[in-house]
Amino acid sequence: MQHPSRRGPSQRKSVRATQSANDWDLRPLLGVEEVSQLLGIPKATLYRWHSLSTANTPLGPRAFRVGRYLRYTLEDVRTYIETLRLSSA
Repeated sequence: MQHPSRRGPSQRKSVRATQSANDWDLRPLLGVEEVSQLLGIPKATLYRWHSLSTANTPLGPRAFRVGRYLRYTLEDVRTYIETLRLSSA
């Protein structure tokens, strides 16, 4: 095994890339099916909310496209639920 200070430039770069990738907080993304089940609403409602949402007037939890698939983070779904809970109080 080489001493860290004796690594070549390409080895240093790969170590940095690995460290920065490990620093990301990557959590599993939720699909429409899972969010539909969590909220107890039809999948069509989630698709409609996403198509009608704008930056100024969001409808439903924040969603984004990964290719052709609509995805949600668990944190965004939790934030949406908390917003609903607080607005009904």
